[in-house]
Amino acid sequence: MKYLQSIKMITVVCFLLIALSCDKKHNDFIPLEHMTFTNAYYKNAVKVSYYILIDNPEPTESVLKKEIIKYIENRLKNNKVLIKPETFSLNFVFYRKTNNTSYFITNKESAGELLGEEISHYQQDFIANYVVSKCGKGTIEKIYLYNLPEETVVNKNCDK
Repeated sequence: MKYLQSIKMITVVCFLLIALSCDKKHNDFIPLEHMTFTNAYYKNAVKVSYYILIDNPEPTESVLKKEIIKYIENRLKNNKVLIKPETFSLNFVFYRKTNNTSYFITNKESAGELLGEEISHYQQDFIANYVVSKCGKGTIEKIYLYNLPEETVVNKNCDK
């Protein structure tokens, strides 16, 4: 009888361990700060681009979009770059964390080299762009999720 109870207990523990291991956390954002770059097209039109990997992105499009927007809101709270008069826009580029894109967690892109590694080579792992642009006396924020049309998220004092 004790043997049977022990087997049941082991079975329950194994089942719980399996169930817990399958419940992976969604949307773990990994900023690739060393890949941040600035493009200066004109004197007062600087664009700053940030790259972020998402480990285990939410499969539901609407939830994923909300999580990206929440992530951006938190990043913008401490971002002093957009305050600079020469900065015109911030571009946040999101990719799925995969075996291919994980390379960029510890390595920079090596564009222009014979066998160069660029994150843009992995378009199948692209998730979204989120762009914050100055306009007049305000800003406009847009999200481009996958290959879907752009969607305005925030419009502060910009003409429509």
